[in-house]
Amino acid sequence: MMEEMEVLLQHWGDKSRACGSAGGLSSPMGSIMQWGGCAPRGTPGSRIPGAGAGPDGLALEVDAALYDIERQSKQGASLRRLAVLRYLSDPVPTVREQMRLLEIKEGAERTYYDRIHRLHLRLLQALMARAKVRGTMTVRPGGLPQTCAKVASTLRRTG
Repeated sequence: MMEEMEVLLQHWGDKSRACGSAGGLSSPMGSIMQWGGCAPRGTPGSRIPGAGAGPDGLALEVDAALYDIERQSKQGASLRRLAVLRYLSDPVPTVREQMRLLEIKEGAERTYYDRIHRLHLRLLQALMARAKVRGTMTVRPGGLPQTCAKVASTLRRTG
């Protein structure tokens, strides 16, 4: 397993569970009830939701990379399913339950951890490919893109 990718996937799972993929915007009626009328507004026009209204950019990037992996092959779909079971489920199933759901024979823990390692490698490759396409990639000596490494190290210190 790659520790940085583990932290990154845990961050993705936490943000996705907390905010969902659609964000956490209130309904118009909820705003009226909360503010006793129309909520105060800044400038007119549409804006990108902010202030915790959805997953952060890193979680969205991980989600997009996982979908890229899923579309590549049947094995990629299995790896995304592993990511959802291991990092997104609430409560997280036990390793034994995850193995059963992934159709890994009981007692084959090594196979399970090999798949996690494969998920980490494929995710790193997908994130680097996505960053290369955008042309905004800074790589640390360890090989992890700077943005991912920065969040992973920050999460490790605070978490």
